[in-house]
Amino acid sequence: MQPRAYDNELTYLTHKQDDREEAFHQAYEEAVESVRADLGQSHPLKIDGEPVETDNTFTATSPGNLDLKIGEFAAGREQDVEAAVSAATTAASAWEDRNVESRVQIFQDAADTMRDRKFELAATLSLENGKNRTEAMADVDEAIDFLDFYSSELERADGYEFDTGEPTPGQHTTNLLRPYGVFGVISPFNFPMALFVGMSSGAMIAGNTVVAKPASTTPLTAHLFVDILHEAGLPEGVINLVTGGGSDVGQPIVEHEDVSGVAFTGSRDVGLRIQETFMDLGKRGPVIAELGGKNPVIVSDTADVDDAVEGVKNGAFSFSGQKCSATSRVYVHEDVIDEFTDKLVAETEDLTAGQATDRDTFVSPLIDDSAVEYYQEITEKARNDGTVHTGGNVRTNGDLADGRFVEPTVVTDIPHDHELAREEHFLPFVTVHPVSNLDEGIKKSNDSEYGLCAGLFSQDEAEIERWFDEVESGMTYVNRTQSATTGALVQAQPFGGWKFSGTTGKFAGGYWYLQQFMREQSRTRVE
Repeated sequence: MQPRAYDNELTYLTHKQDDREEAFHQAYEEAVESVRADLGQSHPLKIDGEPVETDNTFTATSPGNLDLKIGEFAAGREQDVEAAVSAATTAASAWEDRNVESRVQIFQDAADTMRDRKFELAATLSLENGKNRTEAMADVDEAIDFLDFYSSELERADGYEFDTGEPTPGQHTTNLLRPYGVFGVISPFNFPMALFVGMSSGAMIAGNTVVAKPASTTPLTAHLFVDILHEAGLPEGVINLVTGGGSDVGQPIVEHEDVSGVAFTGSRDVGLRIQETFMDLGKRGPVIAELGGKNPVIVSDTADVDDAVEGVKNGAFSFSGQKCSATSRVYVHEDVIDEFTDKLVAETEDLTAGQATDRDTFVSPLIDDSAVEYYQEITEKARNDGTVHTGGNVRTNGDLADGRFVEPTVVTDIPHDHELAREEHFLPFVTVHPVSNLDEGIKKSNDSEYGLCAGLFSQDEAEIERWFDEVESGMTYVNRTQSATTGALVQAQPFGGWKFSGTTGKFAGGYWYLQQFMREQSRTRVE
């Protein structure tokens, strides 16, 4: 079997390199108008390949314009989860029995469809969760990457089945990985296409069937992907989409006796509760969870300060910090901290807030009202306990008043052990701290329950090598101006973390991810 060659899908970068940037913008803007005209429809659950209406519904609106209705979505309940798990259980055996070529072809066809529709998908994502056009396209690109890479990996490993020969005369042995059965997939709002696609396709390509619950703020992109899979030939019951709240849908999925494993991305508290539930119920399947970060960056006295400012600004404030990989705390050598802070503040104040679909927008809206309330809470603490150099206010001017916009915020004079410097906020909020040397920077970087992403700006090769060896983080970046801590690419930069940032130590988009959805079996036949 010859795997299809894998390359990252880099739509915006490719357009720029080919001097076709205007074509990118035109295609996106045309897609926005087309998508906007179709918003506001009703969307049922999708169970066993069929639409399922419910007594209750919920409305999703655009975070950048609360008057823009994304759609009306069926609110699932425990009985709907029961039906979805039943459908997934029924479909599991036949799906596992599919040969590798047949199974992979479905996901490769789905990836090709997404390529053809990528501007429509990116426009939908912008309107639904507030990402600007380049980040929305990157979200779609990553989803395509997951489909392509996982397909190529399953082909490369020939389905993870190995003929291990005759260990003793008269015995023939085979060793293989087999799916667990039914997986629950619970995805977040911030990468509504990439993470929904990545987790669910990882489970299905490995031979499992899926009951999926997207975030209630971003259900439309999940619907689009499920439709694409069915158009590509995915059998009924292999993926079942149940929209709704965490207590009504998410918890019943986790607790269901026929759900063997869960893939989850979200908060540490929720992820740990899922693990505890599995332990309490005696479940032996995996909880594959990515659980956030409090990502540090060190700026050495040998750093190019302008590069460090650019990288921290992009890492902290792109998508308004609503990424588990967002730059959250910066440890700057005391000899350059004043220069760094002044430049960071000036660069931050030049960032453009606006509707996600506007070409110049950098600062995105917050996803819901609770995020705005939390922003107000932590910025008030920052004023009381530290120094707010810029930001700290909700934006209410012009058309920003129609959405949930806040100011990117830079804070100093917060002690390293203060809650603002230790807890994940998921907001455009960064604290800057002085350190006297690299030793102190590494020690404070590692003094956290999280270990997702970390960055360093330094021109000293010895510092760089030492930092790589000593920093406690799953993903590490040096002198990266495009973003100090965010923007991992499938295969090249597998996404995951250490400590409380993840549960498995195997990263999404990496060579060991698919095996987590499978368990080993050896087969011995006496001839």
